[in-house]
Amino acid sequence: MVTLHDICYYGGVDPMTGHADEKLPLNFDFKFISVDCAFKDSPTSSFVAIGVIGVKGPLRFVLKVVNNHLNAAATETEIRRLRNLYGPISAVLVEDKANGPAVIERLRVNISGVVPITPQGGKVARMHAVLSEWQARNWHLERNAARTGPFIDQLITFPSGRHDDMVDMMTQAASWLIRYQLPTVRIYNAFTGRPFDE
Repeated sequence: MVTLHDICYYGGVDPMTGHADEKLPLNFDFKFISVDCAFKDSPTSSFVAIGVIGVKGPLRFVLKVVNNHLNAAATETEIRRLRNLYGPISAVLVEDKANGPAVIERLRVNISGVVPITPQGGKVARMHAVLSEWQARNWHLERNAARTGPFIDQLITFPSGRHDDMVDMMTQAASWLIRYQLPTVRIYNAFTGRPFDE
């Protein structure tokens, strides 16, 4: 599965080499939200994992991760907050299980791009389907973010770790990206032939 060697960072400095991490792109092809829901917000239930992901070509930047006990109303509120904070958001992927249907119904009242996701296959199969993206070092995590350490722990201990909510959120996002790519428009300089965004 994912190893420490597969993890790439942005926004900091490698403590071993002193080299600066990858910089965030000035603009993304698009950004979206992926939500792994839970049945309830009790201490014994699973955590809800909500991730905001920015896409630039083959690269995926995890801009924010929320991982807490949340009921349907609190999940909806957090999605709306992140959508406003990181917008424009092209899609909101919500797992269509647990309290997901309630969240989907409430969001669709006044938000476009809410996509119900029915997980296909088991958790391990979904991870295997997207593992090559990590091995290709396409995914980037914010080095100094509070949730990065726990996210990495879930990634490298999967499938035997105690929690896997953030992994499920990520595999949902990655699987959707494999099936869906938003068309992009590039503007080229007529004199040099180079794209303006390089």
